[in-house]
Amino acid sequence: MKILVVSDTHSSLRNLLRVVDEEKPDKIFHLGDAQGKELEIEAITEVPVTVVRGNCDMDISLPSEVLEEVGNHKAFLTHGHYYGVGMDLMDLDRIIEAAKNKGADMVFFGHTHVPMLELGYRGMTIMNPGSLTSPRQKSKKYTYGILKILENGEVECALKALK
Repeated sequence: MKILVVSDTHSSLRNLLRVVDEEKPDKIFHLGDAQGKELEIEAITEVPVTVVRGNCDMDISLPSEVLEEVGNHKAFLTHGHYYGVGMDLMDLDRIIEAAKNKGADMVFFGHTHVPMLELGYRGMTIMNPGSLTSPRQKSKKYTYGILKILENGEVECALKALK
């Protein structure tokens, strides 16, 4: 199974559609700030979507966080703004503790528009896919994450940039 991880698309679906066409995921995790396009994503991609509410999302019916089974792992999905996330590992104490308190060993968040992937940091896999519409890292590349669930239930994680 392949899961596409995105965040901060800010009502633009153009690059998301390109990535879905290229990667052909089985599922999408959207980590917030879809800004009114939440339902449209699943309808036009025909891929199941789990979405959480970001600080720019007005739909209060969206959950602020979700726990998802990912192979042999439990993933904590949130936008990150409730946990004060920043641009480096030093800003992640609150979100890591929240994930651990929920029994998760993986945490996925957005909000910063800067991609990050850390494997095994404090016993956690941590991913921020960056943004497909308004990147803030030095390279200014549009980025996203990929999770591959292997047959043995383990997970491979990668960050990618739109070509």
